[in-house]
Parts: sequence; structure tokens; C-alpha cells
Amino acid sequence: MTGTKLKTKDKIKNALVTMLETEKLDEISATRLCESAGVNRATFYYHYDSVQDVLTEIELQAETEFTKFLMQSAIDANGIPTENFYVMFFEFVSHNVGICKLLVDAPHSSANSFFARAMEAGRSKVISIMSKLYPDCSAAKIDYYYIFVSNGFIGLLKYWLNSGMRESVTEIAAIGEKISYGGVAYLK
Repeated sequence: MTGTKLKTKDKIKNALVTMLETEKLDEISATRLCESAGVNRATFYYHYDSVQDVLTEIELQAETEFTKFLMQSAIDANGIPTENFYVMFFEFVSHNVGICKLLVDAPHSSANSFFARAMEAGRSKVISIMSKLYPDCSAAKIDYYYIFVSNGFIGLLKYWLNSGMRESVTEIAAIGEKISYGGVAYLK
């Protein structure tokens, strides 16, 4: 895709993310989105069929970037993370604040399916790591641990984003880590 096409699509996506901070998706028309993005309707329809298509592309891009982030997480020869996952995760969020805030606050079903897919991707990674750290622990126990921690983690993320990200990435990562690892005794 050429740089001009990419810039135009980015303008449209950024405008939609901004509009969704105060409006519901079904209240946003293509005309108003075009005005906000500074593009004409013909340009919009060259790239997208609807406002929903823009949101879908935003979500797919976020999912791709999140999956890439998970795959790039450094692990040692034993499959144990060499970097603090929580710091890496909150750094990812801080670089993608608009879309992350949109996704955690969105009531629409595509956001829910995004989180379901993201949690499943995270689940695989956590099960792999925890199985190595706790080899005598059953897969079912690790699943319960993951479900509990991941849902709490989404709540922590939501609270941090909606309270203006008062804590630094390092501070919020430490909070998540202490809460998560404090409950890890369940796996022993």
C-alpha cells in the first residue's frame, strides 16, 4: 500500500477512534467521519464500505499487533520470560492508548470477540510458561488461574486507562505483577 493510501486510511481510523470516545458507533455516519478525518466521501468509499468496516480494520490491526507482541516476548531456553511481561504489556498499551481504550470500553460484540481472541492467545502462552514453572500442576488448575488473573488484568487495564493513566507504565506493571503473582500460590 502506498504512503498516501496509508496516511488517508490512518486519518480515517484516527478520526473514528476519536469520535468513538464520545459517540456510539451507530451514531456515526460516513459523512460525519469524512468531515472529521478531512477526506471526501469518494475517498472514504474507495477504502471502506462502511463505518463498521473501519472499526473492523482497527480491531484486526490491534489484534495483529497484540499477537506480534506476544510472539516477540523474550523467553529463555526453558520457556520462561526473560523480560517483565507486565512492563512490556503496559508499554504496548501506552503506545496504543486510543484503540486500547476503545476496545476496553466498547460494548459492541466485535470488541468482545477481540478480547476473547486476545485472551485465548495469552492463555496459550501462560499455560506454556506455567506448565514449565509448575510441572506438577494440572492443566485445569492453570486454566482456572489464567481465567481469574486475565479477567482481573482486563479490569486493571480498564481502570488504569479510564483514570487517566496516573501511574507510570512501571508502576502499573508492578501493581499487576504483585496481584497476579500473589495468587500464584494456588498453583503449588
